Amino acid sequence: MSRERNSRVSLLIFYVLTFLLLWEWLRPLQYFTDTGHTVFFIVFIAMVFLFTFFKVPWMIRFPVSLGFILFALHWIFYDGPLLSASWVGKLLQEVNHNVSFIFSGMWRDMSPLFRTLLFFVLLWLLVYLLHYWVIYQRRIFFFFIMTIVYITVIDTFTPFDASYAIVRIAILGFLLLGMLYLERMKESERLKASASLFAKWFAPLLLLTAAAAAVGIAAPKTDPIWPDPVPFIKTAANGDFTSGGKNKVGYGTNDTSLGGPFTQDNTLVFTWQGKERSYFRVETKSHYTGKGWSEDEKAGATINLDDNKLDYQWYDKSVKTETRKVKVDINPAYRYDHVLYPIGTKAILLDDFVPLKMNSNTERMIPSGRMGADIQNLGSYSLTYESPVFDVNKLKSISMDSEGEWGKRHQKYLQLPASLPERVKQLALDLTKGHDNVYDKAKAIEDYLGSSDFSYQTKDVAVPSKNQDYVDQFLFETKIGYCDNFSTAMTVLLRSAGIPARWVKGYTSGQFAGTSPDKKQTVYEVTNNNAHSWVEVYFEGQGWVTFEPTKGFINPEQLIEHSGGGREDAASEKGGKEQEYADHQRKQAVKEEQKNSGNQRLDAQQDRQTDAAANRGGAGGVLWYGAAFLLLLLAAGAGLYFTRTIWLPVMIAARLKKRQDDAVFFKAYEELLRQLKRKGMKKEAGQTLREFAETVDKRYDSDEMTLLTLRYERALYRKEDAGKLWNESAELWENLIKRR
Repeated sequence: MSRERNSRVSLLIFYVLTFLLLWEWLRPLQYFTDTGHTVFFIVFIAMVFLFTFFKVPWMIRFPVSLGFILFALHWIFYDGPLLSASWVGKLLQEVNHNVSFIFSGMWRDMSPLFRTLLFFVLLWLLVYLLHYWVIYQRRIFFFFIMTIVYITVIDTFTPFDASYAIVRIAILGFLLLGMLYLERMKESERLKASASLFAKWFAPLLLLTAAAAAVGIAAPKTDPIWPDPVPFIKTAANGDFTSGGKNKVGYGTNDTSLGGPFTQDNTLVFTWQGKERSYFRVETKSHYTGKGWSEDEKAGATINLDDNKLDYQWYDKSVKTETRKVKVDINPAYRYDHVLYPIGTKAILLDDFVPLKMNSNTERMIPSGRMGADIQNLGSYSLTYESPVFDVNKLKSISMDSEGEWGKRHQKYLQLPASLPERVKQLALDLTKGHDNVYDKAKAIEDYLGSSDFSYQTKDVAVPSKNQDYVDQFLFETKIGYCDNFSTAMTVLLRSAGIPARWVKGYTSGQFAGTSPDKKQTVYEVTNNNAHSWVEVYFEGQGWVTFEPTKGFINPEQLIEHSGGGREDAASEKGGKEQEYADHQRKQAVKEEQKNSGNQRLDAQQDRQTDAAANRGGAGGVLWYGAAFLLLLLAAGAGLYFTRTIWLPVMIAARLKKRQDDAVFFKAYEELLRQLKRKGMKKEAGQTLREFAETVDKRYDSDEMTLLTLRYERALYRKEDAGKLWNESAELWENLIKRR
């Protein structure tokens, strides 16, 4: 009984350490994927590990695990009662719709719900794969090394700080390696399990691991040779150390010459409190130069804020709006004095009163008069804005005729340089010729830039040559870039199709950083990595509507369709369903954050904005390829695990049948017992080898197991020549271990 209890304790330690090691894979997901609500994934793998440890029968384990997955999907993506007929129908329809994307290779078109479902399945398979590696193979080195590589790559290419993660992984990995080595040694040397043996091994192992970790933490570290190795490596490969990686991401006033790579800059710009995410504008620019954007701010009229109120219309009064309030706290080190505000702002209340003014050309708001002359930035302020809710049906009713009349009165929003290549204009006509309204034409261009033909990247981004157009180079040559490339290209294509549009720059909503003291507001941090540019399209009778062409970003604007008096989410993403899930996931993520008082990060679909913006100096496509490789690796591992009763005996036979030493018979018999256990024939406690052999022979309707066991007992108890007995039994053993 004591020996069995010691064995269970060791087994529990293996499961706990393996669970903690797998947990490290989930921690940084929010920094480079749209995977949200990681708490569900953590609870799920813990539950599967517990089921495996307690050997819960599959008829209980499978439905409970599946039920948890359905509960998690419902919590993240749906409202209403769980397992209702309508919800189950929607789920089955969604799965059926997305399965076709797998076989056609259209992975990017899969919905967030289906991706989450696949991720649960992969985690499920991975737990059983780790169970096999640790419990049966007694090896974890490969997974340990993969974890270190994974964390270091994530630390290099994303904002995730792996300083503590790498320490945790080292401790967990060394403990697992040491304990598994003890188990292999016990099996090879036939040592008896006991509490004293465990203590004599585990205590020094724990002490040495802790000492090594302490030394590693306390030891002085040299500064990095370069802040980001990727630009250095790329420029070194090209033999050019003078141009790569010198620009940093962030807001700048000069946009006349766009292009080139960027490096990350995690410097805090501002924090804000609110309930709904939004883009924060700084200014708009309308004059495209062929290399970038400019605006004659002096030609614009000055609009003074009267008693902190702004009388300015971004959209028609008939557009439905939702009143929202946010509080902004700007980093004292931020060197610009402009207001950071969402579209639709109506009132701004500064902590320290300073009169404000807005330029009608750029829509940039700054302090005015003597009081604002020496201000570096505006510090803290609160603002109220009207968030528009556009009806897609109304947008679709706007024809090019009405749009063209407005454009004639505002030629600057249709301006294009004379040097713009004709193929850019022709592409715009080709993309929009099949549509009869402004909205569908704009969506066609947005969808084209979001297709698989284009890639988001911040490192290997070209600068146009002297006689080369910035948009032309991006659309027809490189097809690689970041937000400036995508937003400028969409604006130019829209104008080429006769649709008024303008270029907007500012910041995304940033990253979740907690909740306000009263728990009613969500707090976000915005850094230079969140600097961004997007597109606004004018719709006659509606106003300026935000479009988001940059890959990986989600449009924060609310676009709805009214159909038969009911309300359905519209197509701000492909097909309509994606936006429904993205909107709902955003709301559920906020609820989850407030419920957990800041213990969980806002992931869901909106984190794609934050992550992609952070990746303006980060990995881009490299991480997607890495994630795809990881998924393929996990799928391959799962496939190997579930087919192990087929290929594993072949490998074992090839390894053992040619050995001639005296120990091979004992090793081979033990391997045979393991293989029979995998096939459901487990030797019960207290059952003799001969009794077990009779059970196996009944299953296979033969006497081979009994004959092999008799020879094994002769070698084990009578001390007969084990090598000779093996030579007589090798073929018999091979037949048994390969039998299905």
